[in-house]
Amino acid sequence: MDGQAVKVTAMSTARPRRARTWVVLFLLYTLIAVLLTGYRYLDDLTRQHPGTFYMRVLEEGTGVYSVFLLLPLVFRFARIYLYERKGWLKLGFFHLAAALIFSALHTTMMAVSRHFLAPLMGFGPYDYGIMTYRYPMEFSNDLIGFTVIVGAYSFYQRLRIAQAQQLASAELQTKLVQAQLENLRLQLQPHFLFNTLNTISSVMYEDVRAADAMITQLSDLLRLTLRASRAHEIPLAEELEITRLYLDLMQKRFENKLRVTYSIDPSLNSLLVPQLILQPLLENSLRHGMKAGSGAMDLSIAAHRENGSLILQVSDTGCGLDEAGLSGIFGRGLGLSNIRDRLAHLYGNAQQFSISNRPGGGAKVTLRVPLRTSGHTSPSSE
Repeated sequence: MDGQAVKVTAMSTARPRRARTWVVLFLLYTLIAVLLTGYRYLDDLTRQHPGTFYMRVLEEGTGVYSVFLLLPLVFRFARIYLYERKGWLKLGFFHLAAALIFSALHTTMMAVSRHFLAPLMGFGPYDYGIMTYRYPMEFSNDLIGFTVIVGAYSFYQRLRIAQAQQLASAELQTKLVQAQLENLRLQLQPHFLFNTLNTISSVMYEDVRAADAMITQLSDLLRLTLRASRAHEIPLAEELEITRLYLDLMQKRFENKLRVTYSIDPSLNSLLVPQLILQPLLENSLRHGMKAGSGAMDLSIAAHRENGSLILQVSDTGCGLDEAGLSGIFGRGLGLSNIRDRLAHLYGNAQQFSISNRPGGGAKVTLRVPLRTSGHTSPSSE
C-alpha cells in the first residue's frame, strides 16, 4: 500500500509539471508565429504589397502550430538519442527517415488546414501549388527545424538525467556518511559502558557502598546518554552534564587523587557538539596521566569561542606523554581514533584535533569545531 501511495503521489506531481511544460511550449510557438508573421508582413510592405496581413497570419499560424501538434511524435523519436545505442551511420539514417516523415506530415497538415481555413477567413480557395514539388520544397526547411527540435530536446533531457544522477549520488553519499557516523557512535557507547563497569568492578570488593553509589550514578548516566542516543550532535550543556556524571564516578574511584575544574562560558551551552566527545578524552587523561603510585592530578575542562569556532580543551597535570606516545596515541584504542573519525565526518576540514604536552607537565587535548546551534545542524545529524 505504501508503494502504491508513493507512486500515485509521484504521478500526481508529474502531471502539473507536464502541463506547465506544454503551456510554456505553446506560448513559445505562439511567439514564433507572431515574429514570423511580422517578418513576412513587413517584407510585403517593403515590396509595396499591402493588405496581406491576415493571409500571413493564416500561413505562419498554420505552419507553426502544425509543428507544435507534431511535437509529441518528435519527442518520442528523440528518445532514441538518449537510451538506444546505435552507430552514427544507422542513427543518421533513422534521423533522415524520421525527418522525411515529419516533413510529409507537416506539409500535409498545412495544406489541409489552409484548404479549410482560407474560405472561412474570406480568402476563397487556397492555392498551395503542385504538391509533387511542394513536399520536397518544404523538406529542406523541415529537416533543419526537425534537427533543431531533436537536438534541443536531447540536450534538455541529458541535462535532467545528469542532474538526477548528481542528486542521487549526493543522497547516496549522505546516507553513506550517516551510516559511517552511526557505526562510530554505536562503537563508542559499548566501549564507554564497558570501561565504566570495569571502574566499578575495581572498587566493588574494597568499598561496597561506593560501588553501589557508582552503579546508581551509572544508571543516571546511561539514562542521559540514551535520551539523546540517536543524535550525532547535542547541546554543550547536555554533553557537560554527561561529563559531570562520568567524573563523579571517577572521583569516587580515585577519591582525593582527582581534582576537577570547569571553565565554561555559559553563553555556549546551546551550541552543538558531537555526543560523547569529552568522555573518551577524560578517560584517556585518567588512563595515561594518573599512573600507579603517582600523586594527585588536576583535570581541567574548558570551552570558549574563537574566530567563529568552538574550542574545547581537556588538560591534566598528570604524567604527560613521551614522543613515542604522542606519535602513536591514535593507535592505542578505540576512543581517540573514534573522535578523529567522527570529527572528520561531521565537519570535514572545518575541525581540528590536537594532543600535546603541557609546559608544566601533563597533557592537553584541543578540539576546534564550527559554531552550530540546534537550528543549524550538520547534514549528517539525525
